[in-house]
Amino acid sequence: MVWRISLLLSLCFCWLHKSQAELWEKDMTDEVYIEASTEGFESVHLECLVDSMRVKLELSEEFEGIFYTRGSYKMGQLPCFNDVESGTMAELTIPYEGCETKSKDDIYTNVVIAQHDDFLIFPGDLAFEISCTKSSEDESIASIGLADPDPSAKELPKHKKSTVTATRSVAFTPNDVRPKKAPKAKTSKCKKVKGTSTNKDEL
Repeated sequence: MVWRISLLLSLCFCWLHKSQAELWEKDMTDEVYIEASTEGFESVHLECLVDSMRVKLELSEEFEGIFYTRGSYKMGQLPCFNDVESGTMAELTIPYEGCETKSKDDIYTNVVIAQHDDFLIFPGDLAFEISCTKSSEDESIASIGLADPDPSAKELPKHKKSTVTATRSVAFTPNDVRPKKAPKAKTSKCKKVKGTSTNKDEL
């Protein structure tokens, strides 16, 4: 009798453990989807320097999280990782030869991520692809576009990056996200037309 009870309890435990594992897998794969966020920031400014690129992120609300380049999370220190304790600004000066910066044909590219939680990426976290291109005139072309903060996600197609470009330095704002929102049409208020009243005695 005792061994039957033990067997029954073991089967119940295995079933419960399997159900919890399936529920966890469902929660993490089906319901939590991370994609490029277009809200929560005021602007991103990129400046292409001689041997590095300086990026400044201005957020819409108080930020207590981490700001780092993709692939540099484990480093946990500057220049590739900035643990922001408070404020609405986050900044990094990223060397061309370091911090997982990729280079090809004088184009230096990296992805910066603003993560609200110190350990996990959640929907609403921000990511931007930044690049500096050194031209033959000894000037740099700066570019900023949206990116997906999820390291396992595929690269965004060009039309979703909404990339902006300028010489030496460039700023990216939510207004640059394409397709741009159409301005609200102004509605004209109809004015009441005053009519003339007729007195019965005048008829």
